[in-house]
Amino acid sequence: MSEVMLKFNGVEIAPKDGVTTLGRTPDNDVSFPDDSNVSRAHAEIEARGNEFCLIDLNSSNGTTVNGTKVTGDIYLKPGDHIVLGGSSEILFDHVSEEKEAEKEGLIDEPSAADFPNIPVGDALRQAPSLASASSPSPAAGSRTMLMVAGGAVLLAVVVVGVTGAIYYRSRSSACDAKAKITKPEAGETIYAATEIEVEIDDPGCIAKAIYTVDGVEFASSEDAPFTVALDPKEHPDLADGFDHSFGVILVDDNGNRIPQAGDVLLAMETRKVGKPEDKPTGPQPQEPTGPTGPVGKEVTIIQVQEMTARLAKQLSGTRKYNVSNKQFLQEVQKKAGEYAQEGYYDRASKYRDAINVAFVREQNLEAPLGYMLAMSRSRFDPQKAGTDEGLWRMNPVFVKENAYDGVCGGQPISEASQNCAAKAAATYMKAIVYGVFDGDVIYSAVAFGKSTADATAWKSSLPANRVDVWNTVKTAPEREQLVRFFAAGIVADNPQKFGLKRDQPISTLYP
Repeated sequence: MSEVMLKFNGVEIAPKDGVTTLGRTPDNDVSFPDDSNVSRAHAEIEARGNEFCLIDLNSSNGTTVNGTKVTGDIYLKPGDHIVLGGSSEILFDHVSEEKEAEKEGLIDEPSAADFPNIPVGDALRQAPSLASASSPSPAAGSRTMLMVAGGAVLLAVVVVGVTGAIYYRSRSSACDAKAKITKPEAGETIYAATEIEVEIDDPGCIAKAIYTVDGVEFASSEDAPFTVALDPKEHPDLADGFDHSFGVILVDDNGNRIPQAGDVLLAMETRKVGKPEDKPTGPQPQEPTGPTGPVGKEVTIIQVQEMTARLAKQLSGTRKYNVSNKQFLQEVQKKAGEYAQEGYYDRASKYRDAINVAFVREQNLEAPLGYMLAMSRSRFDPQKAGTDEGLWRMNPVFVKENAYDGVCGGQPISEASQNCAAKAAATYMKAIVYGVFDGDVIYSAVAFGKSTADATAWKSSLPANRVDVWNTVKTAPEREQLVRFFAAGIVADNPQKFGLKRDQPISTLYP
């Protein structure tokens, strides 16, 4: 059986042994940069033994195989027609006969040695006369002349083509510069005209830098250091506050384009920020509050995005996350109303020492983790809820069976000081954060409540690339915990935006 290939736009490529990515941006293995129906990271084909499996990455416009919508995984077979976004087609099929013959060496490429008396440059000029000198007579000499003429033409075409390919490769490979957008940083929101800066490791051979947004060129620079200005007002269709993929293409001195990997996600927004007014002193009347803030001043989806991105950056360390999915932000916005209730800060203050000692000093975990989990699970109210107890709503049987209360000296997690509850929760989270998720705090928070074995099994079901949090966490219970974690977190760290005038940012309690 011959090998399989992905055939699209007149091109054939072999799927990788690991994962082959499909999407709109040029950093994909198979890209359709001019098709807006295709998502940036649309789908992937994963090698599984001797088979290949297609996985739709929750793309906006979906993926079909032979007209059937892909939901989950689907194993491919030769002859399958894959359509991305309803418009870009890929044929998953056997290697074409020509490619197979070339691979097996069945097609011999003629060389100049086969025709020593015909200069390459003269081949095309001599071919017409050679052909016209032949006649339709069945004489052997005429047939020989016809074969020679045909051979000369074939030689000319092949040699000129090969020479041109070698020349092109030599020109295009002469410059192997690499570029990376360094400013603004990934995840930032741009409100006014801003310079985009790029770092190029070998700028000497570069004549131009072309910048793209979502695969479409929007600006270029021919002068080092190749910066360009980006003004949200000039791109009103993109100034929606949501992430867009910004990339760069280098052009060398010979005019060859060198696409670069590593696009950055940036958002643009034209909302103006007014100058703050002086506030009167003394007691002020309490404003009525709505689901996400004072009536008439509810927190907008753009503000939710800013606060969510800031919290993700605070918790992620060196990791990069995309938390700008519109559906995710809308869910966080709705859920935030449940946490926008006054008094959480006073309750949290009572357990400050217990949380800081257990999470930070003893287990060396990030300070926000203990507070955000407690806020999302109990709003700092240790009252029993069903079979779960304490600020972190843990099942005492689960705690006892796994010895997470081993340093509690016999105290239960329901005791008033919450010292034991904090120690048990911190010990458990350290096992999840470092033992399962390799320091990834966000996915560890989503897995809260699972045993280490169950958390490991859940992790193995997730894709290797987990940057896009919402499209990675697809199951309902885990999505609920993800939404609650961020909704509680943005309220706890931004109480004034939610109309909670008597509360302070939870970060003031960190050690």
